[in-house]
Amino acid sequence: MANYCSFETTISGSPERLAELYKRLGNDGRIGFDDYDKLFDEPAPEGFDWGTKWVEYSVSYDEGHDWMSISGDTAWYPASGLWQRISEKYDASVDSTYSEPGGDFAGKDEWSSGENTFSEQMTYNEHLYYNDYEYFWDNLTNECAGLDLEDVIDSIGSVYEKMSDSEKQRVADIHEAENE
Repeated sequence: MANYCSFETTISGSPERLAELYKRLGNDGRIGFDDYDKLFDEPAPEGFDWGTKWVEYSVSYDEGHDWMSISGDTAWYPASGLWQRISEKYDASVDSTYSEPGGDFAGKDEWSSGENTFSEQMTYNEHLYYNDYEYFWDNLTNECAGLDLEDVIDSIGSVYEKMSDSEKQRVADIHEAENE
């Protein structure tokens, strides 16, 4: 069974090209390697890598708009190859964020007309700290039970070094409360 890598992707481009992409994707679904020609009207190039085995998704799109959002899950890793190819073939800008707690990774990638313009990777805890601060603390509470404080600090990673003194104290307080 795959670890699920969650993603949120925004695609911006001409309303005509996005309408064409939406027609091929629909509101939601599941696509994999065998669906390449469905999206691009050509067979997949030799050695093409989507980045993952499959993509389960939901699309939010209003006809005539110059953007759409797609969210869902992939198997194990982000669908970077797919987003790059959509950016290239539909002459679009694609911004995608992803996170996979089981593999302890997250990141953000951006493409413009197929060219990768930004890529950032981080641990899952870093992602939570910077993108969902309250959930970071909720998640930390769940992770603290049964661990030494040093192990908790290690699991937080480089974020701990950037924390304020009051945040570091909050980590210690949560750890103490969960291990009484």
